[in-house]
Amino acid sequence: MSDKKGAQAPSAKRILNINVGVLGHVDSGKTSLVAALSTRLSTAALDKHPQSKERGITLDLGFSAFTVPLPPHLAALPYDELQFTLVDCPGHASLIRTIIGGVQIIDMMILVIDVTKGLQTQTAECLVVGEVATSRMVVALNKVDQLQPEEERPKLVRRAMKRLGQTFAMTKFTGVTMIPVSAKPGGQADSAPLGVDDLRAALVALVPPAPRPPPAPGCFLFAIDHCFPIKGQGSVLTGTVLQGTVAVNDVIELPALKQTRPVKSMQMFKQPVQRANAGDRVGVCVTQLDSGLIERGLACSPGTVPTFRGAVAAVEKIRFYAGRVPSRAKFHVSVGHATVMADMTFFGLPDGEGVPRDTALAAMIANLNAMALSATPMAFDCARDYLYQEELYGLEGRPIADPSVAAAAAAAAAAAEEAKAEGEEGAAAQDGDDAAAAAAAEGEEGLDRHFGPQWVLLKFDQPITAPKDALVIGAKFDADIHGEACRLAFYGRLVRLVDPAKPPELAELQVFKPKTRAGVIERLQPDGVTAIVRGLIKKESSVDVFVGLKVTTGRGEQGVIEGTFGKSGKLKVNVPGGLAAEGRSAADNAVTLRCKRYLYDPNAKKVLRQ
Repeated sequence: MSDKKGAQAPSAKRILNINVGVLGHVDSGKTSLVAALSTRLSTAALDKHPQSKERGITLDLGFSAFTVPLPPHLAALPYDELQFTLVDCPGHASLIRTIIGGVQIIDMMILVIDVTKGLQTQTAECLVVGEVATSRMVVALNKVDQLQPEEERPKLVRRAMKRLGQTFAMTKFTGVTMIPVSAKPGGQADSAPLGVDDLRAALVALVPPAPRPPPAPGCFLFAIDHCFPIKGQGSVLTGTVLQGTVAVNDVIELPALKQTRPVKSMQMFKQPVQRANAGDRVGVCVTQLDSGLIERGLACSPGTVPTFRGAVAAVEKIRFYAGRVPSRAKFHVSVGHATVMADMTFFGLPDGEGVPRDTALAAMIANLNAMALSATPMAFDCARDYLYQEELYGLEGRPIADPSVAAAAAAAAAAAEEAKAEGEEGAAAQDGDDAAAAAAAEGEEGLDRHFGPQWVLLKFDQPITAPKDALVIGAKFDADIHGEACRLAFYGRLVRLVDPAKPPELAELQVFKPKTRAGVIERLQPDGVTAIVRGLIKKESSVDVFVGLKVTTGRGEQGVIEGTFGKSGKLKVNVPGGLAAEGRSAADNAVTLRCKRYLYDPNAKKVLRQ
């Protein structure tokens, strides 16, 4: 959305611009729907790309627009008209990277679904990408004219809506508006489209009652989608202002090229303007730039977009992705307009610091909303500890590694159920007991699982130039594009930049692996507080690494390693609370050492922490 007040001549209409992404599976009828909606076209609209015409599918982002009178709920705003700029995104599986670049510029979204086929593979991928981009969506159920017989059409549409609604209920778009349409009834271009007015009305209703807050100075960011030369003028960068403002004569940077250029002139849909604001679709003319050097990318205020080789991102696993997303694996990672291979290391909060299982879905959706481009992701605190994860987990949760945490959770759940049962009386009490038992059984399934926020350390194969809080999407693009499996594996936002070549920067990440060692009490000393323990360390191990660490016996007695006993790898353990010699079983004499080894600590092999 943008405010063009002051951007045009005083007599010109003041226009509130809304960018609408149009996404969907290939052949769902997106471009035909855009054509039915649009009244104005840009230099890249409705498959003008030669290969698009030849292949009959959208290959690149297309832009067009239509305007409507300012609706009553926006009457208090200083505008005369409401303009919707439609961003027609490709639907073919091989072009998902173009879609990822396109969704970064949208305020709201139309998800186009072929009502005769329902939710298809790329529909799911577009839904996932849209979830990260916006909180406002309307679904266009296209090709309703193909539902036969005609008298059964309303019932068939309702059935499709109910089925799709169950899928949307597992996303941030629960309860989304669905509009039956037909962009090209009977496949005839001259046929009047069906439902388009209802779709326009739904878009108008989605526009929020307040424009964006005033931009902070010096934070101009511009998504370039095309660049072409104009003889005698210079090179024109067409795209969308993501944030901030830009004016004629301002100096902008092309960070990928490490070049700066002054803005010579600007146009919006062929009308000269002096200024452009966040949300505007604009052409920016600069001089002395080889247009062949840039096809898609960013322009910005000088010095505001960095180039980096590593980063930490807050992430969530995509629910439609069926495979594992393991640490130490390489995935395609899209950051901004670039897609490169990256090594991944996942981590999360330690056991015992998560959220309950029954709130996991709500917490995931809240985290997804926080990671949307219009919001701020959860702050990342380098000063605290994080637990290394073998993989990224979804709603199934992470297995709890610490048995004491699982035991404490089970005890708390049992106590709660017992207290609840004691509060019931008579027949109602019996019903309550049955319900409590069922709830306890269901709850126990989640007591050995951790649910909570997750992060990933990404080490890119090539340098990335992108905003420091850019959108991140991980995928398996080498999977079969003709298959039915969703290839998008995770999404998120960058929260910290890291140089993997600098160990001190990596060492600031307090990511640990839990380590457990088991030994046994060989004998008790006469003083009643000292035990001789074998099996905790190897004979050749340096005891200095272990001195001062705490251990626990099978009886729950707490002790501290004091030093070696002899030369065969045995240790002296002091138990301040005393050791009862009578009645000790082999299980009582078991000794457990639990500690942490920090992945990026340069002294990790020399120092163990608890």
